[in-house]
Amino acid sequence: MIPRRIYDLSQPVFTNCPQYPDTNPRPAHVALFYTAAVQGVNKEIVTISSHTGTHCDAPYHFFDDGMTIDRVPLETYVGNAVVLDLRAKQPGSAIERTDLESHGDRIGRDDIVLFNTGGGARRANTAAFLTQYVYLTGAGAQWLVDRGVKGVGIDAVSMGGYDDPATSGPPHRILLGSGAFIVEELFFPDEVMDGRARLFVAAPVKLQGCGGAWTRAALWEFAE
Repeated sequence: MIPRRIYDLSQPVFTNCPQYPDTNPRPAHVALFYTAAVQGVNKEIVTISSHTGTHCDAPYHFFDDGMTIDRVPLETYVGNAVVLDLRAKQPGSAIERTDLESHGDRIGRDDIVLFNTGGGARRANTAAFLTQYVYLTGAGAQWLVDRGVKGVGIDAVSMGGYDDPATSGPPHRILLGSGAFIVEELFFPDEVMDGRARLFVAAPVKLQGCGGAWTRAALWEFAE
């Protein structure tokens, strides 16, 4: 069956694009390598982290013995999407279990839960986007695991809090340790906030032996 519409949930990657502000940052760099005028083709060289832009985390990202991104079955990244509107959350605040319980009637086993915190629409190299984003708590992650979700996505640079092991690690370890995948740095068009059921598709690039990889995340809409 061919979808009647596909909504792009991905953020663009470009030189110095926003990314999680690591202690020793390595800015993204995209440069023209060949030109059509000289070599007959345009070709680029790209230097970026595997966790730049819209990307999926694999268990290996947090567990040395965890599955790497190339070994995670592709069907993992396809499933029924539930988009939660969390744009009322304050910058830097946490998505608590109670926030999720209020949407409990919409979340079922094997669903992929996506958080629209409003951050994706404000993507920029600012402290607000890079460090003061809305994130998921460990208790919230555990509640989702107990519901049997297949994966969780967010429009922030990370699923966990910024620069604090007490908030950054738990949601990653709980989700990835349970077999649920994580996708970060999503973007949500206003059209997908209507509560309609859509299919989420976000197969990552097959980076061998890596803990994450970029993906072109999308929502597929079919005729009713």
